[in-house]
Amino acid sequence: MLDHPKIDIFIHMDAKNKCYDPAETLKLVKFSRVIHVPRIRVSWGGYSQVEAALTLIKAATQEGHYGHYHMLSGADLPIKKSDEIINFFERHQGVEFVHFSNSTFLHDKWVSYYYPLQEYIGREKGNIFIRKLNSLCLKVQKVIGVHRNKGVNFQKGSDWFSITDKFARYLLSQQEWIKSVLHNTFMSTEIYLHTVLINSPFRDNLYCEEIGGSILSSIMRLIDWPRGSGAHPYTFRLSDLDEIQASPAMFARKFHPSVDADIIERIRELYS
Repeated sequence: MLDHPKIDIFIHMDAKNKCYDPAETLKLVKFSRVIHVPRIRVSWGGYSQVEAALTLIKAATQEGHYGHYHMLSGADLPIKKSDEIINFFERHQGVEFVHFSNSTFLHDKWVSYYYPLQEYIGREKGNIFIRKLNSLCLKVQKVIGVHRNKGVNFQKGSDWFSITDKFARYLLSQQEWIKSVLHNTFMSTEIYLHTVLINSPFRDNLYCEEIGGSILSSIMRLIDWPRGSGAHPYTFRLSDLDEIQASPAMFARKFHPSVDADIIERIRELYS
């Protein structure tokens, strides 16, 4: 998450990562302030992802009133210099950069049934018994006619966003409602913020400019889904540098040193 005139970085590291050393990160960062938030165990697809995101936003709002709060993953990089990023968002004060995947919610089963075992399943195949038990649980709910959250105008979109201070604080004011509606649902991290925003006056502040025809242009992030695989976007290589430099986006994902460390180093050289 970025601030002006300085840049503040708020980090949440999954509690499952036993190798992470906060002190090492502090040594690497020279010109910014780094704040580590309390760590929780996060499971893909579970409500813990929402808890982690809200923990970050809450910590940032407690430090001050930022122009925008930028949610980034460890696989993201800025693809513009800091002053260009700051100037862009200064020109768009009061604007919410949130991506919506469609105008009509198409994932009713994600929020209509209970997924009490998702925190134990995560993304990996994991325990076959738990997966079969989860499948049985869903089948039983269908048979007996379980249908949670009727009448809620749900929306879905990307996890990554840049939101204003006013909306960040409004979002936090809705934490109790968010948990009551989305706890033990599936993929709530792609639903919670979008649903709150679309049902609030902040919906009128959404960034709507068309840039490059990308479905993710609304969040100023370069993300290549067509070349990706399944639920994973494409991982950029050094051969993609011209495309990255030509993009009007402020950030890009994703990158991984095991795939191509050279592109990461090149971007550091260009934009640090």
